[in-house]
Amino acid sequence: MGKYEVLPAIAGILGLVSFSSLLKNIYDTHNTSTLTWTWIMVNIAGQVLVLLYGLANKAPGLYGPTIVFIIGLIYILYVKFYSEDLPKVEKEVKKEMTIQNH
Repeated sequence: MGKYEVLPAIAGILGLVSFSSLLKNIYDTHNTSTLTWTWIMVNIAGQVLVLLYGLANKAPGLYGPTIVFIIGLIYILYVKFYSEDLPKVEKEVKKEMTIQNH
C-alpha cells in the first residue's frame, strides 16, 4: 500500500457518488444529448490511465472506483450510441398519432 493511498481512494468514492446521479438520470431518461462523444471518450481514456497508474504502483484502492467509473462510462456510451435517434423517433410517432387522430 502506497503512502496516502487512501486519499485517491476516497476521492474516487466521492467522484462515484456524484457520478451516480448522472447515471441515474441517464438510466431514467436515456437522454445523453448534453454529453458529447469527446467528453465520453476523454473520460474513458482518463479512467483507463488511472487504472494503469494504480496497477503500476500496486495501489488496490484505485481499482474499485476506477473500474466502476469505466463501467458507468461504457453504459453512457452504449446509451448514447443506441438512443441518439430516440427523440427524433418519439417526435415522429407523436406527429403520426396527431395526424391519425384528426
